[in-house]
Amino acid sequence: MRALVLGGTGFIGAATCKELMRRGVETIAASRSEHAYGTFTSHRAFDRTDEAQLARVLEEVQPDVLVDHAAYQPSEVAAVIRHFRGARYVFTSTGVYPDDLGGRPALEEDFVPLAGSPPTEPIEYRDGKRWCETLLARSGAFPWVVIRPPAVLGAGDHTLRIAAYLQRVEDGGPLLVPEESYRRQAGLAWVRDVGYAHALAADLARAAAGPYNVAFDGVSLADLIESLGRVMGKTAQLVPIPYAALPPGASPYGPDPRRSAGYDLTRGRSELSFEPSHLEDSLAEVLAWYRAVKPSHPGYQGRATELELARSLAG
Repeated sequence: MRALVLGGTGFIGAATCKELMRRGVETIAASRSEHAYGTFTSHRAFDRTDEAQLARVLEEVQPDVLVDHAAYQPSEVAAVIRHFRGARYVFTSTGVYPDDLGGRPALEEDFVPLAGSPPTEPIEYRDGKRWCETLLARSGAFPWVVIRPPAVLGAGDHTLRIAAYLQRVEDGGPLLVPEESYRRQAGLAWVRDVGYAHALAADLARAAAGPYNVAFDGVSLADLIESLGRVMGKTAQLVPIPYAALPPGASPYGPDPRRSAGYDLTRGRSELSFEPSHLEDSLAEVLAWYRAVKPSHPGYQGRATELELARSLAG
C-alpha cells in the first residue's frame, strides 16, 4: 500500500508518517517546503492549493490512501474529490461540534452537515473544517474517512499551549482555571495517538466509514495540571475562577464551559480499534522537549497579573 500524506512534515503529519511506516506502508510526505522534516520518509514539495499541481502529483504518485492534514478551505477538499482515484481519503478535522451540548461528551453525529453552498472567500479554521466535512458528506460514493481530534499536545507543538501549563507549574505559583469546567473531561489528545488513529483509518483491511473522535479518555484540565506537577516534582496550586474572568492566555486549553465535555470514543473503539494512551505516557516526552527547548507561550507575559488576581482571591 502507498500513502501520500499532505501536511506530512508538520506536527501531526510527522506522527502519522512514522506510524504508517511502522506498519510497513510506503509513505510519502508532502508539503510546500523543499526541506523534508527529518530523513525518515520520502517527500514531495508542491502547493496543494494549486489544483493543477495537486492533480499532477496524484497522477504521478498514484497513492492508495491520501491522508490530508492540511486542508481547511472547502475548495481544497473539492479539488481532492475531483482528482483522487485511490481507495481511501483520510481527512483531519477538528472540534466541529456546536457550542450548546450542555457539558456532555460530543458524539460524532452531533455535527450535522451544513446547508447551502460553501463560501468562495477564505474562511476561518473551524468553519472551514465544517464546510470540508460537509462536502465529503455530499460526495456520494467518494471513499472518505474523517478523524476529529481536539487540542493536540506533544513535543514540538507549535501552538505552545502545553508549554503555558508547564511554565506555570515550574514557577510554583497558582494556576487560574475555569471553575465551571476544570474538573470535567477536557478536549485533549496526544499527537502520537492522533497519528495512530490516522494509520488505523488508512488501513484498507478495515471497513472504516465516516467520522471518528480521537482523544484522551476521561482526562480533565485538573488531571493534566496535577500530572504535570507530579512529573516535574512540583505541587500544582489550582485556583478556580469563572471562565469569563480568566485573563487572556491563562488557560489556553480552556475548557470553555459552553462546549462539550471532551469526546465520546465509543465509535472509534468499536470500528477502528482505537484505544487512547494514558495521559502519563505522553508527559515524559513532553517534559523532555520542554526542558531542552525552553519554549514560552505568549500568554505567559501576563503572569504577574494572574498572580495578583490569585492573591486577591485568597486574601
